[in-house]
Amino acid sequence: MTTRVQTTSGGKPSTLDVDYAAAEILAINACHYVRFAQDKPVLKLYNFYYSIYWYWIVWFADVALLILPCIERPAYFTSVPTWVALIFEILALSILLASFIISMHLQNKRKLLHEAVYPYVFSVVFILSIIDMIIYYILISNTHRYIRWSRPLRVLFPFALQTGQNIRRVIRNILRTLPNIANVMFLFLLSVLTFTLLGVGILKNKKLTYPNGNEYFTYYLDTAWDLYVLTTTANNPDVMMPAFNNSILYVIFFMAYLLVNLYLFMNLLLAVIFSNYKQQLQEEQQVIRKRQLDTVLVIFERLSSDSSANRISYETYTRLMHAIKSDITDNIVEAYWKTLNIPNNEDGLSLTKFTELLFNLNFDLRQRSSEQTILQKKCPSIYNSKPSRVIIDFVNTGLFRAIINLLIIANAICLAASYNDLEWFFLASFVVEALLKMYAIGVKEYFHHRWNIFDFTIVFVSTTYSLLAAFVTNLSLNKDVLDAILVIRILRLVKLVGNIERFKVIFGTFSKVIPTLITYLRVMFVGMEIFQYRISYIDANTTLALACNDTRLINSEFARSQYCRNNFNDYFSSLIVLFELTVVNQWHVLASGFVLVTTKVARLFFLAFHLNAVIVVLNIFTAFVIDSFLNQYILSQSKKFPWVEQENIIAERLTEQGYRIIRRFEKENKSEEEEAVAKKKFNLKKSLHNFVQPSIYRRMTVVLQSMGEDERALLLRWSGNVDLDPDALLHLTDNTS
Repeated sequence: MTTRVQTTSGGKPSTLDVDYAAAEILAINACHYVRFAQDKPVLKLYNFYYSIYWYWIVWFADVALLILPCIERPAYFTSVPTWVALIFEILALSILLASFIISMHLQNKRKLLHEAVYPYVFSVVFILSIIDMIIYYILISNTHRYIRWSRPLRVLFPFALQTGQNIRRVIRNILRTLPNIANVMFLFLLSVLTFTLLGVGILKNKKLTYPNGNEYFTYYLDTAWDLYVLTTTANNPDVMMPAFNNSILYVIFFMAYLLVNLYLFMNLLLAVIFSNYKQQLQEEQQVIRKRQLDTVLVIFERLSSDSSANRISYETYTRLMHAIKSDITDNIVEAYWKTLNIPNNEDGLSLTKFTELLFNLNFDLRQRSSEQTILQKKCPSIYNSKPSRVIIDFVNTGLFRAIINLLIIANAICLAASYNDLEWFFLASFVVEALLKMYAIGVKEYFHHRWNIFDFTIVFVSTTYSLLAAFVTNLSLNKDVLDAILVIRILRLVKLVGNIERFKVIFGTFSKVIPTLITYLRVMFVGMEIFQYRISYIDANTTLALACNDTRLINSEFARSQYCRNNFNDYFSSLIVLFELTVVNQWHVLASGFVLVTTKVARLFFLAFHLNAVIVVLNIFTAFVIDSFLNQYILSQSKKFPWVEQENIIAERLTEQGYRIIRRFEKENKSEEEEAVAKKKFNLKKSLHNFVQPSIYRRMTVVLQSMGEDERALLLRWSGNVDLDPDALLHLTDNTS
């Protein structure tokens, strides 16, 4: 491996070297894979590109493109002018193009174009979208009808951007899974066809019919379709009843079919997909580790260019730290150095110590005085007074949380009983809770926690509505909106349940699963232009209302079930139909309606959607859910986060150097035997004391005046990416010479 190393005239690493190294370290710790250009400054561009502000700008542009069909022809909101959709599309495409250009400028173009496919995908999709957009608006301006064939391609934009690593991972999982499940899928379809031949051979001559008069098990393709639907249990036991009514012995055929194809092959498919998912995950982790190793070696070579001993000097280290954390103080720079347990600054950083530094940077080290709230800084005498400290300590006790939880339960009971006399009392209590928390831990720290944001949103919406209803006499809102606002406070029960230890594993799984679920849904909802205007929903008083405005649907099961709203005439309706198909129940009835208004070839669309979306994509998602749950469960059983061991080491080293360390978890490490003894010897007095004792970590914001300038008091907490593997990063260079 060759590396272009640029040094200054004195042999020290150049600013470009430090800039590149800082960007690579930030990318490694954030689990980003970026092929950085090594011949130009990239740090500022990286910080901008992966900033929360740019992320949301690109996210809104992406969402705007996805919901744009709501105002495009055929539109769900028909009253919106055409030029509004044009402006939104131009703005969204411009933002996505800007994001693509920035990512290209950030990276090594030759390496990127050689290794990655997504730049080519973005270019093709963007050009096709522009061409389609121009043609579309020219034709509709002249009152011509035109189908936007580029709409399905819009879901590829996130895949085709540098930040779309998760979506690309999903696509890779799906593509890599297909060959591995091909054998099982082939045997499954062969089994369906075999049972089809057997069923037609047994029942064809019986001249049986369905209740609607259709022929029963007479034609091979129709029978194969009915048996495939039976695999999803959507038409069970309806498909079996004509044969069952004729003879009870025919039930053996259907039982055998379900045992083989539903219980055997479907579960076997899930097992194969899960096994393949785990294997791919391990292979991907190996690839990531190799990339990280190569990157670390390149960084170390560039930063150690001024040392004959192949070490990074303390001076270079300080430059690197200031580049990584622009607001870092010299005291914190020195503290991070002390975490590495290097006796002399002159010794420099070896490769092993450098990788340990990379991991230690995932811990946030701050001076205690830097965590002061606005009130502490502006009114220290009031905030640090005894009454104030009593309030702060009370807010940080288990007793305060228990009182709030009881209020939530009482509020839920009153809402369930339609007893509204205490509504203002509960609302005022929750407002006071939010204000007390902000006072105790500071506004910034309060909004740093997602549960607090969840709480604040509910309280804000409820308070706004109540105040408007009380003081605006002519306020008129939809009844559904009013009911939703009144009951929204009950969502706080989610937080109540989430605080229960036994449910934390499930909620931890939810937090990992929901973002990935959205990604998988994007992959599923691709094409919606085929059945446009084939089925219509019209006013109930119209003659053909029950037949969905089409005589071919008269007396059909689709029409009798009043499924006319299930159509592909606009974007929202299409999404709803596709989501109903993923649920599977009654999906054969949905398909039958579109078969009647087109041809039996339409079954291929629904069959393909079920095979891909339900059997493949949802099974891969199920494998992800199982894996996430197992990881959360193992973590909960171990009662120890993966990074706690290193945090203990850091705290011990800094304490030996004379620092006072305040940590999130101050509990002593006990052996399993000691914990078992503690459980048996329950001490009521000690339990009550712990219940009313304020949290040590929460009290860190209460800085006494005597410690206001103490530079040796440090806050230590984990702030790294949850997907980071601490053990792999710490031992990254163990086998590297």
